[in-house]
Amino acid sequence: MRSLVVTAWFPDRDVPSRTPFVLEHCWSLQEAGHEVAAVHVVIGRTRRESVREVYQGVPVTRVWLDVTDPLSYVLVARTISQGLRGADVLHTMAFSAVLLAGPSWVLRRRPWVHTEHWNGVVAPASVGPHWERLAWSRHALRLPHAVTGVTRELADEMARFARPRATHVVPCVVDHPRPVLPFPPAPPLRLVGVGAFIERKQPLLALEVVARLVERGTDVRYTMVGTGPLLERARHRARELGIADRVVFTGAVAPSRVVEEMSCAHVFFLPSAQENFFTAVAESLAAGRPAAVPLSGGFDDYCNDENSVLTDSWDPDVLADAVLRAWDRFRDTDPARIADTVRERFSRGAVGALFSELYGQLVRR
Repeated sequence: MRSLVVTAWFPDRDVPSRTPFVLEHCWSLQEAGHEVAAVHVVIGRTRRESVREVYQGVPVTRVWLDVTDPLSYVLVARTISQGLRGADVLHTMAFSAVLLAGPSWVLRRRPWVHTEHWNGVVAPASVGPHWERLAWSRHALRLPHAVTGVTRELADEMARFARPRATHVVPCVVDHPRPVLPFPPAPPLRLVGVGAFIERKQPLLALEVVARLVERGTDVRYTMVGTGPLLERARHRARELGIADRVVFTGAVAPSRVVEEMSCAHVFFLPSAQENFFTAVAESLAAGRPAAVPLSGGFDDYCNDENSVLTDSWDPDVLADAVLRAWDRFRDTDPARIADTVRERFSRGAVGALFSELYGQLVRR
């Protein structure tokens, strides 16, 4: 079928690491035989001419929404409406796209699937007071005919707002085509954390835990992959804790480099305060690396005793215990066994098949 994907989250050449799970879902649809075109609404306070391009195999129209300009909203609606003319299915990804696509869908009704990844839908307080005041707008989830969440927890929360029996679980794609490598020699114990340097991801707490491990006599190295407003504070905190020589900050890197960093580690560790699918954890498992993380969302859909150590505490000593317990539990495990717990389940083929089933159900109605 011809699918029009509408989203405010899409990578580009300047930031290829932005929300890669949206692009992966587009690829899963293509692999399932669907024709995909995307409209990327770039929200902000700037005005630029729309751009059409093919980004990594996906035709995409980038249209800028200047939130201070009423005519800009008209341009966005017109762009989406034009895309719907040739589409069999409207597929919005991430909550803001529901609000962006709604006016155009009213004029050109198509079967509508919405896919949600955003933690703000399940936990508005994790985003901030402004969104908490606007969270009532989640009732817009009643517009799509089918609503998919990347975890059961997210799908169950959206069921409160969606049409009856409209919610389904379709996970993120975790594509790891490379062979699973053996664990590197130890010591040192090599940890990796992947995520934006923002308050919710708690990178400063992660450094506190590394310092506790050092105090206990553990020879540990920690690679932190990502960038963000807290990066410089994290560098400074590592120096304050006396662990600067044990921590590597990679900054923003290409997805291929992320995979390399995971394969060079023993355990994934990042004490995020709120997640949904927690793509970085799933990617680590697909690389054959166990995770030691606090349970901050619905990723216990796939994290279990076969591949992870989960805690219900963010206390640094409890987290340090979890890291050591994960390495003790899995150090003699074949990394391929860890990878097998998620690789097929989250493959493009498996995810594309779930979307295809939904598309078929809606079109046959």
